[in-house]
Amino acid sequence: MNPYEQLQLNKEVEAIAKQRIEIHKQRIKLSEELEQDFDNTELQNKIIELEEESQKLKKKSEALQANY
Repeated sequence: MNPYEQLQLNKEVEAIAKQRIEIHKQRIKLSEELEQDFDNTELQNKIIELEEESQKLKKKSEALQANY
C-alpha cells in the first residue's frame, strides 16, 4: 500500500471511529434517561438501534482495514 492509500484508509477509519464515539455518547445519555423511566420502550429501542449502528460501523472499519 502506498502512502496515499494509507492516508485515505486512516482518514476513513478515523471518521468511522468518530461516528462510533458520538453513538456511544448518545447511548450513554439515553441509558441515563432510561434509568429514570425504565419502562420507556422508545428509549430502549433507540439504544438498540444505536448499538446496531455502532456494530455496522465497526464491521465496516474492520472490512476496510482487512482489504488493505
